Amino acid sequence: MKLGELIKTKAGRVLGIDASTNSIAFCLMEDDKPLKWGKVEFTGSDIYEKIHDAKIKVHAMLDELRSDYIVVEGAVFVKSPDAVIKLSYVYGVVIAELMSTGAKVMTISPTSWQAHIGNKNPTKLEKDKLRFENPGHADSWYKAKMREMRKQRTVDYFNKKYNLSLNDFDVADAFGIAHYSNTVLTER
Repeated sequence: MKLGELIKTKAGRVLGIDASTNSIAFCLMEDDKPLKWGKVEFTGSDIYEKIHDAKIKVHAMLDELRSDYIVVEGAVFVKSPDAVIKLSYVYGVVIAELMSTGAKVMTISPTSWQAHIGNKNPTKLEKDKLRFENPGHADSWYKAKMREMRKQRTVDYFNKKYNLSLNDFDVADAFGIAHYSNTVLTER
């Protein structure tokens, strides 16, 4: 289901997922209240072993993560075709397992939930300040620091909103996905 096709869904429980080739971070919400959240690491010596491990671990969590719909973050630009393929494998097995409960799946863009919580891209002033305070680094260093600052703002937002002590960027992103979907896309 695409966001543009969605008319507010009647749902009680929304599961936000932030997956990678190494883990799945999740946040299950009901009526804008977080019920369960966390991160599950996948093990294996190659992507196929990790996919199998992901299937086993997500299957074991099906009852705990039962939801009306599952919202995953749409893939952002990835430079490596190999990384895109491996990420697709993981997303496929995770989504297939979660859908076995009858939940519907929807994809949202990272910018939609980030804008909803007021976490916009760093301003020119913020970028210039970072360069001024930390001269002599490569562009990639500044880009990584800006990404880290934005991720920390997400953590801080949800720690304050729900009186939590989140310290994992991926789990905080799963909160963002679930919160946005639960408050903006769900009808009660």
